[in-house]
Amino acid sequence: MTAPTILYCVGATKAGTSWLYRYLHDHPDCAMPAVKEAHYWDTFDAEKRDPQLVAYQARLAEMRAAQDQAGAEGRGWQVENLDRRINEMKALIATLEADRSDDSAYAAWMMTGRDGALVVGDITPNYATLSDDDLVRMRDLSPSTKFLYLIRDPLDRLWSHIRMQARRQRQDHEVYEKKSNNILYRILNRGQETHILERGDYPKIIRKLRRVIPEGRLLIQFTEDLFTPDGLAKLCAFLGIKPVKAEVARPANEGPEVVMLDKLRPRALGLLNEHYEWVARNVGPLPQRWQDNLARA
Repeated sequence: MTAPTILYCVGATKAGTSWLYRYLHDHPDCAMPAVKEAHYWDTFDAEKRDPQLVAYQARLAEMRAAQDQAGAEGRGWQVENLDRRINEMKALIATLEADRSDDSAYAAWMMTGRDGALVVGDITPNYATLSDDDLVRMRDLSPSTKFLYLIRDPLDRLWSHIRMQARRQRQDHEVYEKKSNNILYRILNRGQETHILERGDYPKIIRKLRRVIPEGRLLIQFTEDLFTPDGLAKLCAFLGIKPVKAEVARPANEGPEVVMLDKLRPRALGLLNEHYEWVARNVGPLPQRWQDNLARA
């Protein structure tokens, strides 16, 4: 039997990766792990691995508590579902803690229990920040690895990422809308929060991916197109699976709407102008949303 395609979706952050995971999770030709973001390839250093293990252990405890509650309330179907998720999380933690001189434990975690699937996947946006050498190691895990990089309108992606950061950092006394605009102000005026910009540096990331990943094993796709029948057909053709209707609502994990201050918007667009123009020249015709924002820039 032919081994399934291993799909790495390497981002971008806040560009629809959670929606994609849910779509593929429900697709009959795919067998996605219960954990969306494995964080295997970006945690080889103990400094990065240990906090990730702490986070996974906390999630494991939450799932066990939820399972106990479901059992007490007689929701057997949820107990069974959580049992699968708990077992996969335990296996992933063991994989991250194990010797990683080779990647056989990770490959086993990805493939175990997924017989008959055409696609399995690891959707971890942070992988876009990896070095060429790390991406080569990912690429060479299997002859059938493929890479997907979703790109969303730069201003929309930036603002969504900022709002996510504001939700995570906000103290009880802080106003969410003001917190979000303060983060944008610091980016524009103080050069702070640089990781937010780095996650959406499309020219840098796409050039790197194209250096390392052969043509035919890399798809750069506009997020705005992903939600259309033609966009889904393009994705499914790339993965070698049949298109099916999306049952999941979009967007996922978008968070509450917050208005960007009018005085900051032109400067944010100016900061991102070269990204719009580079993508137009090097990827393809821009979706309408991109064109509208580029015109404002």
